[in-house]
Amino acid sequence: MAPAHPEQGPPLDVDALRDALRARIRGEVRFERGSRALYATDASNYRQVPLGVVLPVDADDVVEAVAVCREHGAPIVARGGGTSLAGQACNTGVVLDFSKYMNAIVALDPERRFARVQPGVILDDLRDAAEEYHLTFGPDPSTHDRCTMGG
Repeated sequence: MAPAHPEQGPPLDVDALRDALRARIRGEVRFERGSRALYATDASNYRQVPLGVVLPVDADDVVEAVAVCREHGAPIVARGGGTSLAGQACNTGVVLDFSKYMNAIVALDPERRFARVQPGVILDDLRDAAEEYHLTFGPDPSTHDRCTMGG
């Protein structure tokens, strides 16, 4: 059991959370120590060990993961490449990692200058696809070759 914040009610049953996620998510559900340690840091100096990690395979998995976490009172954080320099990819809740499965460019419409992407798309992959039409995507972080759009 994880301790609860005084304003959030009773302690969180991490085993029940893990089991519920595994029962309802088609993607990967990782609650073992090694995975939690890997996701405890990003490119910043911060470190917070998460309750667990979910690698959803599609939007339906995301909806289910959010629902399960809500039912169990577990916080969530979205993560992509883990390139944040201010610690925003670290959290003591459940990490939703979109980089492995949800990394496609869904639509690229050069006429309307519009792109629809999944959250795990790497910025440079989108830029490379847009460059074929002499377009680009404006933000230019130093981690452009590995940061993701929805992390």
